[in-house]
Amino acid sequence: MRYVIVIAAIAFLLIWDGMYNQGRYLDTTVRELSRIVRYATGKV
Repeated sequence: MRYVIVIAAIAFLLIWDGMYNQGRYLDTTVRELSRIVRYATGKV
């Protein structure tokens, strides 16, 4: 049941971000995650 709630919350946030913010928060999150991965792996 916990997983269903988590998946529903993530889906709700993605839909909300896409409808009202043109995906701005998702875009920022993806950029930061890729930057962190590059930093962690040493590929600058």
